[in-house]
Amino acid sequence: MKRHLALIRKIFIILIITFFSVYGCAGLKTEEKPEQKPTPPIEEKIEQPKKEEISSPQPSPPPAPTTTSKSPPVIPPTKPLPSQTVPLRTTKIVWDSVNLREGPGLNFKVIGNVKKGTPLSILEDKGSWIKVRMEDGTEAWVSKAATSEAPKPPPAGTSKPKPM
Repeated sequence: MKRHLALIRKIFIILIITFFSVYGCAGLKTEEKPEQKPTPPIEEKIEQPKKEEISSPQPSPPPAPTTTSKSPPVIPPTKPLPSQTVPLRTTKIVWDSVNLREGPGLNFKVIGNVKKGTPLSILEDKGSWIKVRMEDGTEAWVSKAATSEAPKPPPAGTSKPKPM
């Protein structure tokens, strides 16, 4: 049994060394090519309209590649442009006045108030609360019961017959 474990460890170590030798070298080659081409400024122009990436500081291009770095370059995930987004569901406030909250629950801070008939776009649904965006862009949570999204009660005329 001990001989088998020793053999498995040796094979595992050989696999790890082989993996880093093969993929580590490939990672260096992919880092060298973009720095030699004048295309990075073009990529930066394409990514600039994204608000999330503009607000976070972008690292400057690294100096000449070193032989000690073996990890491939990290490519940020792409996000859909605002024009590609699906239209949101809408709802209206049905109560006279409703509090807007920071989170989905009564224990969250009240950040505003809206009146009956106010149109809202639904961003997220969480239990009996919905995250909404108002026409001015403000986002908040509101009780689903206070909106046209509230579950409808069954009609009063349809009662179940009593068993005999």
